[in-house]
Amino acid sequence: MENILIFDYDGVIVDSIQLFMKYFLEACRIENVNGIKTKDDFLKIFEGNMYESLRDIGLSSEKIHRVVSMVKDNLLKTHYKMNLFPGIKEVLEVLSRKHILVVITSNDSTVVKDFFKLKDLKVFREVYGSQHGESKVEKINSIKERYVGGNYFYIGDTTGDIREGKKAGASTIAVTWGWHPEYKLRKEKPTYLVHSPQELLNIFS
Repeated sequence: MENILIFDYDGVIVDSIQLFMKYFLEACRIENVNGIKTKDDFLKIFEGNMYESLRDIGLSSEKIHRVVSMVKDNLLKTHYKMNLFPGIKEVLEVLSRKHILVVITSNDSTVVKDFFKLKDLKVFREVYGSQHGESKVEKINSIKERYVGGNYFYIGDTTGDIREGKKAGASTIAVTWGWHPEYKLRKEKPTYLVHSPQELLNIFS
């Protein structure tokens, strides 16, 4: 039975929080979004599904689309400034030799694929981004339908990731080098919790 390793992008593979947050908060200011003005406000959005969190504070689908589009446009112009987390590329290359690797993200697929090309990262079979829908649960289920009969693992860095991974029936791996702190991730009781990319190799050795 094959292992299907489903990776989140921001906060797991790429160290993007400074630019992503900067552009997100700027877009919220332009759109006069109340309640998202600080880093804490920003991170709280990812305690659940990002789109649901934005609707919960009163944003319409149209306003969400405008905010997300502004973030995408800015990231496409400047993502060359972002870096992969130390050691993650080498670990992904090792894992890809024996397992199927896929990305799901709330980010735009074009942004992700462009960044992977920039970093010469060729290990992922597919990228399921915002164009594939808002729910990570649905994206994981789509992957399960595409790769039938596997062992499914979702690797994420936020409480929202762990919650959606569990809801989709995947084993969950929380990484502590991303956006949410370890104490919050532990409360979600992921299947595994890792402190470095190299620890992923121990799980799948």
